[in-house]
Amino acid sequence: MTLYFLALQNRAPSLTTVVGWMDHGTLGLLWGMMVIVGITMRTGVFEWMGVLACRLSGGSKYRLCLLMCLVTGVLSAFLDNVTTILLITPVTCKLCRLVEIDPRPFLISEAIFSNVFGTATMIGDPPNIIVGNMLSDYLTFTDFLINLGPGVLLTAFPLFAYLSWYFGDGLRGQMSADVAALQKSYPITNKPLLVKCSMVLFCVVISFFLHAATHLDPAWIAIMGAVWLLIAFDKHRCHEALRDVEWDTLLFFAALFVFVEALGELGLLRAIATSLSHVIERAPEETRQFDAICLILWVSALFSSFVDNIPFTATMVPVMVQLVNQVEGLTIQPLAWSLVFGACFGGNGTLIGASANIVMASKAESEGHIITFRQFFIVAFPGMLLSVCIAMLYLVIVNAAIWQHSLTMT
Repeated sequence: MTLYFLALQNRAPSLTTVVGWMDHGTLGLLWGMMVIVGITMRTGVFEWMGVLACRLSGGSKYRLCLLMCLVTGVLSAFLDNVTTILLITPVTCKLCRLVEIDPRPFLISEAIFSNVFGTATMIGDPPNIIVGNMLSDYLTFTDFLINLGPGVLLTAFPLFAYLSWYFGDGLRGQMSADVAALQKSYPITNKPLLVKCSMVLFCVVISFFLHAATHLDPAWIAIMGAVWLLIAFDKHRCHEALRDVEWDTLLFFAALFVFVEALGELGLLRAIATSLSHVIERAPEETRQFDAICLILWVSALFSSFVDNIPFTATMVPVMVQLVNQVEGLTIQPLAWSLVFGACFGGNGTLIGASANIVMASKAESEGHIITFRQFFIVAFPGMLLSVCIAMLYLVIVNAAIWQHSLTMT
Protein backbone atom coordinates (compact mmCIF):
# COMPACT_ATOMS: atom_id res chain seq x y z
CA MET A 1 0.00 0.00 0.00
CA THR A 2 2.80 2.42 0.88
CA LEU A 3 4.54 1.58 -2.42
CA TYR A 4 1.25 2.36 -4.19
CA PHE A 5 1.12 5.83 -2.59
CA LEU A 6 4.72 6.44 -3.63
CA ALA A 7 3.80 5.42 -7.18
CA LEU A 8 0.91 7.92 -7.17
CA GLN A 9 3.49 10.63 -6.41
CA ASN A 10 5.70 9.43 -9.30
CA ARG A 11 8.26 8.27 -6.72
CA ALA A 12 7.94 4.52 -7.23
CA PRO A 13 11.22 2.94 -6.04
CA SER A 14 13.18 0.50 -8.16
CA LEU A 15 13.42 -3.16 -7.22
CA THR A 16 17.03 -2.59 -6.17
CA THR A 17 15.90 0.18 -3.82
CA VAL A 18 13.14 -1.96 -2.32
CA VAL A 19 15.57 -4.81 -1.67
CA GLY A 20 17.95 -2.31 -0.11
CA TRP A 21 15.23 -1.22 2.31
CA MET A 22 15.16 -4.68 3.84
CA ASP A 23 17.25 -4.97 6.98
CA HIS A 24 19.66 -7.63 5.79
CA GLY A 25 21.35 -7.73 9.19
CA THR A 26 18.16 -8.82 10.96
CA LEU A 27 17.19 -11.23 8.15
CA GLY A 28 20.65 -12.80 8.14
CA LEU A 29 20.67 -13.13 11.92
CA LEU A 30 17.25 -14.80 11.86
CA TRP A 31 18.20 -17.20 9.08
CA GLY A 32 21.45 -18.24 10.73
CA MET A 33 19.90 -18.82 14.13
CA MET A 34 16.93 -20.68 12.62
CA VAL A 35 19.32 -23.11 10.96
CA ILE A 36 21.34 -23.60 14.16
CA VAL A 37 18.22 -24.08 16.31
CA GLY A 38 16.61 -26.39 13.75
CA ILE A 39 19.61 -28.73 13.67
CA THR A 40 20.00 -28.59 17.46
CA MET A 41 16.36 -29.66 17.89
CA ARG A 42 17.25 -33.02 16.28
CA THR A 43 19.40 -33.92 19.29
CA GLY A 44 16.52 -33.99 21.81
CA VAL A 45 18.25 -31.38 23.98
CA PHE A 46 15.23 -29.06 24.10
CA GLU A 47 13.03 -31.79 25.56
CA TRP A 48 15.81 -32.63 28.04
CA MET A 49 16.12 -28.96 29.07
CA GLY A 50 12.35 -28.76 29.48
CA VAL A 51 12.37 -31.70 31.89
CA LEU A 52 15.28 -30.10 33.78
CA ALA A 53 13.35 -26.82 34.13
CA CYS A 54 10.34 -28.77 35.37
CA ARG A 55 12.49 -30.45 38.03
CA LEU A 56 14.07 -27.15 39.16
CA SER A 57 10.66 -25.53 39.51
CA GLY A 58 9.48 -28.23 41.89
CA GLY A 59 6.37 -28.71 39.79
CA SER A 60 5.06 -25.17 40.41
CA LYS A 61 3.72 -23.38 37.33
CA TYR A 62 4.43 -19.98 38.90
CA ARG A 63 8.07 -20.83 39.71
CA LEU A 64 8.51 -22.39 36.28
CA CYS A 65 7.29 -19.22 34.54
CA LEU A 66 9.48 -17.02 36.76
CA LEU A 67 12.49 -19.24 36.04
CA MET A 68 11.90 -19.18 32.28
CA CYS A 69 11.36 -15.40 32.28
CA LEU A 70 14.56 -14.74 34.24
CA VAL A 71 16.60 -17.04 32.00
CA THR A 72 15.11 -15.36 28.93
CA GLY A 73 15.80 -11.92 30.38
CA VAL A 74 19.43 -12.56 31.28
CA LEU A 75 20.18 -14.12 27.89
CA SER A 76 18.42 -11.24 26.11
CA ALA A 77 20.60 -8.70 27.86
CA PHE A 78 23.86 -10.22 26.66
CA LEU A 79 22.74 -11.79 23.40
CA ASP A 80 20.15 -10.10 21.26
CA ASN A 81 16.55 -10.84 22.20
CA VAL A 82 15.64 -12.34 18.81
CA THR A 83 18.34 -15.00 19.22
CA THR A 84 17.18 -15.68 22.77
CA ILE A 85 13.56 -16.17 21.74
CA LEU A 86 14.64 -18.51 18.95
CA LEU A 87 16.43 -20.63 21.58
CA ILE A 88 13.86 -20.42 24.40
CA THR A 89 10.58 -20.88 22.50
CA PRO A 90 11.23 -24.51 21.43
CA VAL A 91 12.23 -25.41 25.00
CA THR A 92 9.02 -23.88 26.37
CA CYS A 93 6.78 -25.57 23.81
CA LYS A 94 8.37 -28.98 24.34
CA LEU A 95 8.15 -28.63 28.12
CA CYS A 96 4.51 -27.58 28.12
CA ARG A 97 3.65 -30.46 25.81
CA LEU A 98 5.39 -32.91 28.14
CA VAL A 99 3.48 -31.74 31.23
CA GLU A 100 0.25 -31.03 29.30
CA ILE A 101 -0.21 -27.33 30.09
CA ASP A 102 -1.00 -24.34 27.87
CA PRO A 103 2.31 -22.75 26.74
CA ARG A 104 0.84 -19.40 25.70
CA PRO A 105 1.11 -17.65 29.10
CA PHE A 106 4.75 -18.75 29.27
CA LEU A 107 5.55 -17.74 25.69
CA ILE A 108 3.95 -14.29 25.95
CA SER A 109 5.69 -13.63 29.28
CA GLU A 110 9.05 -14.68 27.83
CA ALA A 111 8.66 -12.40 24.80
CA ILE A 112 7.79 -9.46 27.06
CA PHE A 113 10.76 -10.12 29.34
CA SER A 114 13.11 -10.48 26.38
CA ASN A 115 12.23 -6.94 25.30
CA VAL A 116 12.47 -5.54 28.84
CA PHE A 117 15.83 -7.08 29.73
CA GLY A 118 17.21 -6.51 26.23
CA THR A 119 16.98 -2.81 27.05
CA ALA A 120 19.74 -3.09 29.64
CA THR A 121 22.76 -3.39 27.33
CA MET A 122 23.98 -1.95 24.05
CA ILE A 123 23.66 -5.31 22.26
CA GLY A 124 20.37 -6.53 23.74
CA ASP A 125 17.90 -4.92 21.33
CA PRO A 126 18.22 -3.41 17.81
CA PRO A 127 17.34 0.17 18.95
CA ASN A 128 20.17 -0.03 21.50
CA ILE A 129 22.63 -1.06 18.80
CA ILE A 130 21.50 1.84 16.60
CA VAL A 131 21.78 4.39 19.43
CA GLY A 132 25.13 2.97 20.56
CA ASN A 133 26.62 3.09 17.05
CA MET A 134 25.26 6.53 16.12
CA LEU A 135 26.22 8.08 19.49
CA SER A 136 29.51 6.22 19.99
CA ASP A 137 31.24 9.53 20.80
CA TYR A 138 28.93 10.02 23.79
CA LEU A 139 27.96 6.54 25.03
CA THR A 140 29.81 3.33 25.89
CA PHE A 141 28.71 -0.24 26.62
CA THR A 142 29.17 0.45 30.34
CA ASP A 143 27.03 3.60 30.15
CA PHE A 144 24.12 1.53 28.84
CA LEU A 145 24.39 -1.01 31.64
CA ILE A 146 24.82 1.56 34.44
CA ASN A 147 22.04 3.91 33.32
CA LEU A 148 19.50 1.44 31.93
CA GLY A 149 20.10 -1.62 34.13
CA PRO A 150 18.52 -0.23 37.33
CA GLY A 151 15.43 0.90 35.42
CA VAL A 152 15.06 -2.55 33.89
CA LEU A 153 15.30 -4.26 37.30
CA LEU A 154 12.77 -1.83 38.80
CA THR A 155 10.38 -2.68 35.97
CA ALA A 156 10.82 -6.46 35.92
CA PHE A 157 9.17 -7.49 39.18
CA PRO A 158 6.01 -5.31 39.00
CA LEU A 159 5.63 -6.46 35.40
CA PHE A 160 5.87 -10.14 36.37
CA ALA A 161 3.38 -9.54 39.17
CA TYR A 162 0.98 -8.09 36.59
CA LEU A 163 1.49 -11.05 34.24
CA SER A 164 0.95 -13.61 37.01
CA TRP A 165 -2.23 -11.76 38.04
CA TYR A 166 -3.52 -11.59 34.48
CA PHE A 167 -2.94 -15.25 33.61
CA GLY A 168 -4.38 -16.35 36.94
CA ASP A 169 -5.11 -20.08 36.90
CA GLY A 170 -2.72 -20.56 33.99
CA LEU A 171 0.19 -20.00 36.40
CA ARG A 172 -1.33 -21.39 39.59
CA GLY A 173 -1.08 -24.87 41.03
CA GLN A 174 1.22 -27.79 40.41
CA MET A 175 2.06 -29.58 37.20
CA SER A 176 0.90 -33.18 37.13
CA ALA A 177 4.07 -34.73 35.83
CA ASP A 178 6.31 -37.60 36.89
CA VAL A 179 9.70 -35.94 36.45
CA ALA A 180 11.64 -39.17 36.95
CA ALA A 181 9.61 -40.89 34.23
CA LEU A 182 10.03 -37.87 31.92
CA GLN A 183 13.80 -37.93 32.38
CA LYS A 184 13.85 -41.58 31.26
CA SER A 185 11.51 -40.94 28.35
CA TYR A 186 13.33 -37.90 26.98
CA PRO A 187 17.10 -38.39 27.04
CA ILE A 188 19.58 -36.84 24.62
CA THR A 189 19.04 -38.74 21.37
CA ASN A 190 22.13 -37.74 19.36
CA LYS A 191 25.12 -36.89 21.54
CA PRO A 192 27.72 -36.52 18.74
CA LEU A 193 25.49 -33.99 16.95
CA LEU A 194 24.84 -32.21 20.26
CA VAL A 195 28.58 -31.79 20.76
CA LYS A 196 28.89 -30.20 17.30
CA CYS A 197 25.88 -27.95 17.92
CA SER A 198 27.21 -26.93 21.33
CA MET A 199 30.60 -26.00 19.88
CA VAL A 200 29.05 -23.90 17.13
CA LEU A 201 26.55 -22.22 19.47
CA PHE A 202 29.31 -21.51 22.02
CA CYS A 203 31.46 -19.83 19.35
CA VAL A 204 28.49 -17.83 18.07
CA VAL A 205 27.51 -16.66 21.56
CA ILE A 206 31.09 -15.71 22.47
CA SER A 207 31.34 -13.77 19.21
CA PHE A 208 28.14 -11.91 20.11
CA PHE A 209 29.65 -11.02 23.49
CA LEU A 210 32.81 -9.73 21.78
CA HIS A 211 30.86 -7.58 19.33
CA ALA A 212 32.00 -4.35 21.00
CA ALA A 213 35.64 -5.36 20.49
CA THR A 214 35.52 -7.16 17.13
CA HIS A 215 32.76 -5.07 15.47
CA LEU A 216 31.67 -8.17 13.58
CA ASP A 217 28.09 -7.92 12.36
CA PRO A 218 25.91 -10.35 14.39
CA ALA A 219 24.28 -11.44 11.12
CA TRP A 220 27.59 -12.61 9.70
CA ILE A 221 28.39 -14.40 12.94
CA ALA A 222 25.07 -16.29 12.82
CA ILE A 223 25.42 -17.09 9.10
CA MET A 224 28.98 -18.40 9.51
CA GLY A 225 27.86 -20.51 12.46
CA ALA A 226 24.96 -21.91 10.42
CA VAL A 227 27.18 -22.77 7.45
CA TRP A 228 29.72 -24.39 9.76
CA LEU A 229 27.01 -26.50 11.38
CA LEU A 230 25.48 -27.47 8.01
CA ILE A 231 28.86 -28.80 6.96
CA ALA A 232 29.33 -30.65 10.25
CA PHE A 233 25.73 -31.97 10.26
CA ASP A 234 25.45 -34.15 7.17
CA LYS A 235 26.21 -32.91 3.68
CA HIS A 236 23.63 -35.33 2.24
CA ARG A 237 20.83 -34.02 4.49
CA CYS A 238 21.41 -30.27 4.40
CA HIS A 239 18.13 -29.85 2.53
CA GLU A 240 16.27 -31.14 5.62
CA ALA A 241 17.78 -28.41 7.80
CA LEU A 242 17.02 -25.73 5.20
CA ARG A 243 13.45 -27.02 4.89
CA ASP A 244 12.96 -26.40 8.64
CA VAL A 245 13.78 -22.68 8.23
CA GLU A 246 10.63 -20.60 8.65
CA TRP A 247 10.75 -18.85 5.31
CA ASP A 248 7.31 -17.31 5.78
CA THR A 249 8.59 -15.47 8.86
CA LEU A 250 11.59 -14.14 6.94
CA LEU A 251 9.30 -12.94 4.13
CA PHE A 252 7.05 -11.23 6.68
CA PHE A 253 10.02 -9.38 8.17
CA ALA A 254 11.23 -8.36 4.71
CA ALA A 255 7.78 -6.96 3.86
CA LEU A 256 7.59 -5.18 7.24
CA PHE A 257 10.94 -3.45 6.64
CA VAL A 258 9.81 -2.31 3.18
CA PHE A 259 6.53 -1.00 4.61
CA VAL A 260 8.24 1.05 7.33
CA GLU A 261 10.92 2.43 5.00
CA ALA A 262 8.20 3.45 2.55
CA LEU A 263 6.47 5.30 5.40
CA GLY A 264 9.73 7.13 5.90
CA GLU A 265 9.87 8.02 2.21
CA LEU A 266 6.34 9.42 2.51
CA GLY A 267 7.68 11.72 5.24
CA LEU A 268 5.76 10.33 8.23
CA LEU A 269 8.77 9.53 10.41
CA ARG A 270 10.47 12.85 9.66
CA ALA A 271 7.24 14.72 10.38
CA ILE A 272 6.91 13.06 13.79
CA ALA A 273 10.56 13.76 14.66
CA THR A 274 10.28 17.39 13.51
CA SER A 275 7.07 17.94 15.49
CA LEU A 276 8.75 16.55 18.59
CA SER A 277 11.71 18.89 18.23
CA HIS A 278 9.42 21.93 17.80
CA VAL A 279 7.46 21.05 20.95
CA ILE A 280 10.68 20.60 22.96
CA GLU A 281 12.13 23.88 21.70
CA ARG A 282 9.08 25.79 22.95
CA ALA A 283 9.32 24.37 26.49
CA PRO A 284 10.75 26.64 29.26
CA GLU A 285 14.49 26.18 29.64
CA GLU A 286 14.32 25.21 33.33
CA THR A 287 11.97 22.28 32.57
CA ARG A 288 13.05 21.59 28.99
CA GLN A 289 15.06 18.45 29.75
CA PHE A 290 12.27 17.03 31.92
CA ASP A 291 9.72 17.73 29.16
CA ALA A 292 11.99 16.25 26.50
CA ILE A 293 12.55 13.05 28.51
CA CYS A 294 8.82 12.46 29.04
CA LEU A 295 7.84 13.39 25.50
CA ILE A 296 10.47 11.27 23.74
CA LEU A 297 9.76 8.33 26.05
CA TRP A 298 5.99 8.24 25.43
CA VAL A 299 6.02 9.10 21.73
CA SER A 300 8.65 6.46 20.98
CA ALA A 301 6.80 3.89 23.14
CA LEU A 302 3.42 4.43 21.47
CA PHE A 303 4.89 4.64 17.98
CA SER A 304 7.02 1.51 18.50
CA SER A 305 3.96 -0.46 19.60
CA PHE A 306 2.44 -0.33 16.13
CA VAL A 307 5.38 0.21 13.77
CA ASP A 308 8.81 -1.39 13.91
CA ASN A 309 11.05 0.68 16.19
CA ILE A 310 14.27 0.42 14.14
CA PRO A 311 13.66 3.18 11.52
CA PHE A 312 12.04 5.48 14.08
CA THR A 313 15.09 5.17 16.33
CA ALA A 314 17.45 5.81 13.42
CA THR A 315 15.41 8.91 12.50
CA MET A 316 15.26 10.31 16.03
CA VAL A 317 18.96 10.09 16.92
CA PRO A 318 20.20 12.84 14.55
CA VAL A 319 17.20 14.99 15.53
CA MET A 320 18.21 14.69 19.20
CA VAL A 321 21.84 15.57 18.41
CA GLN A 322 20.68 18.65 16.51
CA LEU A 323 18.41 19.65 19.41
CA VAL A 324 21.24 19.36 21.95
CA ASN A 325 23.58 21.42 19.75
CA GLN A 326 21.08 24.19 19.05
CA VAL A 327 18.84 24.38 22.14
CA GLU A 328 19.91 25.36 25.63
CA GLY A 329 19.04 23.17 28.61
CA LEU A 330 19.50 19.72 27.03
CA THR A 331 22.13 16.98 27.19
CA ILE A 332 22.29 13.99 24.87
CA GLN A 333 22.53 11.12 27.40
CA PRO A 334 19.10 11.54 29.09
CA LEU A 335 17.41 11.91 25.70
CA ALA A 336 19.15 8.77 24.44
CA TRP A 337 18.03 6.74 27.48
CA SER A 338 14.46 8.00 27.01
CA LEU A 339 14.49 6.93 23.37
CA VAL A 340 15.88 3.49 24.22
CA PHE A 341 13.40 2.87 27.04
CA GLY A 342 10.50 4.02 24.86
CA ALA A 343 11.49 2.07 21.75
CA CYS A 344 12.29 -1.17 23.60
CA PHE A 345 9.46 -1.15 26.15
CA GLY A 346 7.02 0.10 23.51
CA GLY A 347 7.80 -2.97 21.44
CA ASN A 348 5.82 -4.97 24.00
CA GLY A 349 2.62 -3.15 23.11
CA THR A 350 1.58 -5.32 20.16
CA LEU A 351 2.62 -8.49 18.39
CA ILE A 352 4.28 -6.51 15.58
CA GLY A 353 5.98 -4.00 17.89
CA ALA A 354 9.21 -5.98 18.27
CA SER A 355 11.01 -8.60 16.24
CA ALA A 356 11.14 -10.95 19.23
CA ASN A 357 7.32 -10.98 19.46
CA ILE A 358 6.91 -11.97 15.82
CA VAL A 359 9.54 -14.70 16.10
CA MET A 360 7.89 -16.07 19.24
CA ALA A 361 4.47 -16.21 17.57
CA SER A 362 5.92 -17.82 14.45
CA LYS A 363 7.82 -20.50 16.39
CA ALA A 364 4.75 -21.14 18.55
CA GLU A 365 2.58 -21.60 15.46
CA SER A 366 5.06 -24.10 14.03
CA GLU A 367 4.64 -26.06 17.29
CA GLY A 368 0.84 -25.96 16.94
CA HIS A 369 0.04 -23.04 19.27
CA ILE A 370 -1.63 -19.98 17.72
CA ILE A 371 -1.09 -16.59 19.38
CA THR A 372 -3.21 -13.95 17.67
CA PHE A 373 -2.62 -10.20 17.54
CA ARG A 374 -5.63 -9.67 19.81
CA GLN A 375 -4.53 -12.26 22.39
CA PHE A 376 -1.10 -10.65 22.67
CA PHE A 377 -2.44 -7.09 22.67
CA ILE A 378 -4.90 -7.67 25.53
CA VAL A 379 -2.10 -8.96 27.75
CA ALA A 380 0.86 -6.93 26.62
CA PHE A 381 -0.45 -3.40 26.00
CA PRO A 382 -1.41 -2.73 29.67
CA GLY A 383 1.92 -4.26 30.66
CA MET A 384 3.67 -1.92 28.25
CA LEU A 385 1.91 1.09 29.79
CA LEU A 386 2.92 -0.10 33.27
CA SER A 387 6.56 -0.56 32.28
CA VAL A 388 6.76 2.83 30.55
CA CYS A 389 5.26 4.53 33.63
CA ILE A 390 7.93 2.91 35.83
CA ALA A 391 10.65 3.89 33.34
CA MET A 392 9.38 7.48 33.32
CA LEU A 393 9.43 7.61 37.12
CA TYR A 394 12.98 6.24 37.11
CA LEU A 395 14.16 8.70 34.45
CA VAL A 396 12.55 11.68 36.20
CA ILE A 397 14.17 10.80 39.54
CA VAL A 398 17.61 10.22 38.03
CA ASN A 399 17.30 13.39 35.97
CA ALA A 400 16.47 15.47 39.05
CA ALA A 401 19.19 13.85 41.16
CA ILE A 402 22.05 13.59 38.66
CA TRP A 403 21.56 14.76 35.08
CA GLN A 404 19.88 18.11 35.74
CA HIS A 405 22.40 18.89 38.49
CA SER A 406 25.29 18.13 36.11
CA LEU A 407 23.69 20.33 33.46
CA THR A 408 23.36 23.20 35.94
CA MET A 409 27.00 22.84 36.99
CA THR A 410 28.14 23.19 33.38
